[in-house]
Formats: sequence, structure tokens, C-alpha cells
Amino acid sequence: MDEDLEVDLDRAALEHAICVLTPLRLHRQASAERARRQIEQELHQLQEQLLISTASLNQERDNQKLRRQQLSDTHLERTMELNDIERWHEKERRMLDHLAHIRQSVSQLRGRIEEQEYQLQQAQQAVKAHQRAVEKLSCMSESLDEN
Repeated sequence: MDEDLEVDLDRAALEHAICVLTPLRLHRQASAERARRQIEQELHQLQEQLLISTASLNQERDNQKLRRQQLSDTHLERTMELNDIERWHEKERRMLDHLAHIRQSVSQLRGRIEEQEYQLQQAQQAVKAHQRAVEKLSCMSESLDEN
């Protein structure tokens, strides 16, 4: 008789623990899902920015190549004054600086994307862990109901 009472008390305590833990674990699972979706959305935005920046870099490279060719054609086989050469050199320097700035931006975006991909992996693992915890409680609950 005492054994039956002890088993009933243990069972009741376990059922109570499952009832208390289930909503908490479901909440954690939902929070982890939201965090994963947020990270995923940010990753897609960064990838779009990278596409735009890469296209900008390629366009700027083509534009600079064309401008250099135009400057070269304009001054080919001509005597130039020192001031004209200095202006030409300054234009070249500004174009190269601008191109370097775009390259740096693209490089930073790639770094941010790698970081975001890592965070997404971590978030996906967290979602799986929370999902397993919910499933374990569900299995425990089903096992108790069968007994």
C-alpha cells in the first residue's frame, strides 16, 4: 500500500513537472525560432547588399577603365604642361581611391556575411536543441499516459 502511494506521489510530481516545463520549453523553442528567422533575414539583406556592391565595383572598374582610355586618347602624342599632368594624375588618384573604398566595402560585407552565417548555424542548433527538449517532455507525458 505504501509502495502504491509512493508511486502515485512520484507520478503526480512528474506530471506536475511536465506541466510546468512544457510551456516554458515551448516558449524557448518559439523564441529560438524567431531569433533564427531574424538572423536569416539579416543574412539575406547582407547578401543583397553584397550583390549590389559587387555590381557597383564592377561598374566603377569599367567606368574608370573607359575614363583612363579617354584621357590617354585625348593626350596621346601631345605635349602637355606640368599642370595638366598633375591634374591628370590627381584624377587618376581619386578614381583609384574611390575604387579602393568600394573594394573595402565589399570585403567588409563578406566578413559580415561569414559572421552572420556562423550565427545562423548557432541559431539553428539552438532551435534543434529546444525542439528536442519539447519532444522529450512530450514522450515522457505520453509514457505516463500509457501507464
